[in-house]
Amino acid sequence: MSFNIKAGVTRRGAILLGENFTVDGHSRRPVRVVTHIHSDHTIGLDKSVRESMLIAGTTYTIELLEILGYRVHEAKTLPLEYWKPVELVGEKLTLIPSNHIVGSCQVMVEGPDYRVGYTGDFKMPDTPPMTDLDVLVIDATYGSPRLQRRWSDWDAMAALISLIEDSIKKGPVTIYAYHGKIQEIMAELRVRGVKEPFIADRKTIKIARVAEKFYNVNLDPLKHFAEHDEGEPVIIFKHTNNNKEISSKGIHIVLTGWELRAPLVKITENLYNIGFSDHATFKEIIDYVKESKPKKVIVDSTRGKDTRITAKYIEKILGITATNETIPTSE
Repeated sequence: MSFNIKAGVTRRGAILLGENFTVDGHSRRPVRVVTHIHSDHTIGLDKSVRESMLIAGTTYTIELLEILGYRVHEAKTLPLEYWKPVELVGEKLTLIPSNHIVGSCQVMVEGPDYRVGYTGDFKMPDTPPMTDLDVLVIDATYGSPRLQRRWSDWDAMAALISLIEDSIKKGPVTIYAYHGKIQEIMAELRVRGVKEPFIADRKTIKIARVAEKFYNVNLDPLKHFAEHDEGEPVIIFKHTNNNKEISSKGIHIVLTGWELRAPLVKITENLYNIGFSDHATFKEIIDYVKESKPKKVIVDSTRGKDTRITAKYIEKILGITATNETIPTSE
């Protein structure tokens, strides 16, 4: 048997694993798996809800999908715990932790004579590499050395906390990020002793309550915009799509993985970028593959940058067959 037919990436971003599973994109398969709630990984989910037999994800992701407005009938949901395999349609599905956001996971599918896996979005450390794979499908958001950050998340966190401490008494601090990253930063700030109230919209607060269980951290005081007193020192959290609404009031901080110049960059008098990311650096991608040692690697080119470079590097330096090519579908 040729194992390369048991895994692939379609041009529309569906990760096909085994014979029955489509991950993070729609395909005509019985089971749709969602690795996490970011929009580039819920592509075609409404169609999958209609056409697939089951929608699978971690218990956290299933809960978050409902908060985000996806309506999946309870009989169709398959909430799973990490590391606990389930037998479905003659194959075994296992969700494995990934260091990305609340509830994110890697996906492994095993059949009678094959074992394939997909990392989903991840960063190192704290993402355990899957091993003994015939095919590994890997995320490569930062797919070349030119996109390498030259600092750690600890440096970025130190810059964020320092900026908050310097600014909070002068006015509100507003932080812009994606869902998942917002809640991670809330937890990190609380763990590091930041006590000012967090202010957010109701959807962000609902996601934060799920994050409290995931991180085992109390995020209070956590309030809606309508509940806080004008003039009190607060940290406001907004989705990154709202960063064009920046006013002159207080300090505004955009958390972005695409800030590659320094951990903290001043853009205007009251606007800063901080170089945070929940994606592996190029070095971390290569380190993952080194530890995983699969027979073949497919680099997800539908969500990554410079993925041809990643595939060539894996082939030439690690000696592992690799490609970033997608497969056509009729859908």
